[in-house]
Amino acid sequence: MMNKRLFSFIYLITFAVLLGLTGCSRTVDDISKWKAGGNVEKLIKALQDPKYEVRLAATEALGDLKAEQAIDDLAALYNDSEDEIVMAAVEALAEIGTPAAVTPLSAALKLDFSESRTIAAEKLGALKAAGAVPQLVDALDDSEAAVQLAAAKSLGQIGDPSASAGLAGKIDDPSADLRLASVESLGRCGGDSAIAALIRALGDSETHVSNAAIASLETLGDSTKPSVLNALKSENSKIRSGAIAVLRRLKAVPTTGNDLIWYQLARASVDSKQGIDKGVVANLVKMGDAAVDTLLQAAAHPVEAFREHAAFALERMGRSVVERVVAEAEAKAGTDAKKWMAGRGSWPGAPSWRIDLWASLSALDPTFSLDHAVVSSLEMQARPAFNVIINPKFEVSREYIPLLIALLGDTTMPPPEQPDFDDDGIPVIKEKRDMFRGEANRTISEEKLSEAGYKATLPLIAAIEDDDELIPGNAAHILGSQGEKRALHPLMKVVNKKLEAGEILTDSPFYVALQKLDEPAAEPLLMKIRPNPDRALRVFSRQYDTIRPVSAETEDESGDVSQPVRFRIGYINGSRIGEMIVTFMPDRDQNWVPNPPLPEQIPPM
Repeated sequence: MMNKRLFSFIYLITFAVLLGLTGCSRTVDDISKWKAGGNVEKLIKALQDPKYEVRLAATEALGDLKAEQAIDDLAALYNDSEDEIVMAAVEALAEIGTPAAVTPLSAALKLDFSESRTIAAEKLGALKAAGAVPQLVDALDDSEAAVQLAAAKSLGQIGDPSASAGLAGKIDDPSADLRLASVESLGRCGGDSAIAALIRALGDSETHVSNAAIASLETLGDSTKPSVLNALKSENSKIRSGAIAVLRRLKAVPTTGNDLIWYQLARASVDSKQGIDKGVVANLVKMGDAAVDTLLQAAAHPVEAFREHAAFALERMGRSVVERVVAEAEAKAGTDAKKWMAGRGSWPGAPSWRIDLWASLSALDPTFSLDHAVVSSLEMQARPAFNVIINPKFEVSREYIPLLIALLGDTTMPPPEQPDFDDDGIPVIKEKRDMFRGEANRTISEEKLSEAGYKATLPLIAAIEDDDELIPGNAAHILGSQGEKRALHPLMKVVNKKLEAGEILTDSPFYVALQKLDEPAAEPLLMKIRPNPDRALRVFSRQYDTIRPVSAETEDESGDVSQPVRFRIGYINGSRIGEMIVTFMPDRDQNWVPNPPLPEQIPPM
């Protein structure tokens, strides 16, 4: 009897419970009411409701209410069978956005849904969640670009130095957006790895990324100076340019010592569009002996602008640095360069300290390379060297300059023509060659040496004292046409020596070159030589500096070089065209001067 009553009681209780549950089944409307009333407890219970739409509404409501007490229950939804609810749970946790949400949000970075991972990464940054740095660093390698980008930006918001190594790994990423975010975040995180990565980013192909690297290095301040100064030596021109910009922004441009030398060289390498920045060279030369060791390092640098500016400065220092430069080249130049340098005793104008200095500086070039086929063609003057020289692939680098100078003296003649015969054995006249081979080689060589500019100056100066009949004059012609002032005293020495030997120099290339340099120091020597038309024009121009001479015709029929020489000089004075007869003759000191002297003013026409 007792058991029957107990069974009935249990049945009634169970029925009542089931009836109650059925009668109280949750709906989306219930969720709205509980949300409006702030009934978090009921909303949390609704997270376990069997109906999908109720769980989703409850999840969203708890997020809207920022219900911190629901964090653990929302995190439990990561295992929900419905993807949309999992994503809603992450969004709700992000909406709650308190430190207690950091752990589940960090866990969300491993979920399958990229949208959820992105939301979690963004929120962790907004929370400045230092504890989530390792997970965010891992997220930098996420399969989705949006997650990577969010992680990079958030790490910058957190600003923890431990994130720098991970961010540095994205400096070379294919995505410019990720590189930019990483660069900006590195500027907030700091640390040695951040500075090194930002230096690399100065060379980024995207200007907005490299500019961001400059700004980030500026943000990090004085701690970056040693690395930025070292970046001045970079082979990458954008990195050098960026380093200069950073130093200027930090007001840390070096003013003394080796850092100043590298700064000057870096500035010249990025600011000069082409050629040598003579202002930079002048500053380096002023530094004197203290700059030599650093300039020798620069002379062996892979960047051509560094090498050429350093070499030009050391050339300007001249004889005083020859021994140190030669010793440096003998110790550090490559095998081929040393062998080339060792043969300098056979170059035109050798022996000469200028050749020793120039050859040693050239040998220090780490890119030194000789094409032996080209060398063979240039050395064997009987060959048509001009075919090699005009080859588009042939670059007139320093290595070939001594051979080109030697070609200035090429006198080889073409081999005898062999006649062709027709079918009857009658010789057929072939077309005559239009140029002797030696003349062609000299002409093309002179053009190429002129193009080489300052790179060929010292060996050309040495060559004007060579014993060859042609090389010195052709070298003087090149130097005079370039207006190379360093050739002044060597030219004066040669001209004086020839005058003492009684040579007639009126049409000499040495006399012409000396005139073109137009230096007052040469005037006493020039006056000892019977004038040519160019000399007459120059004397006229000095007397009448507001009048433009246009021609000078020699009126000399005697052919006697000891007799006076007359010139008919045509000129333009304002809008009028005129002419004047100017006669030169030696005075009591054997100086060739106008006689009668030129009047103070041009005579009226």
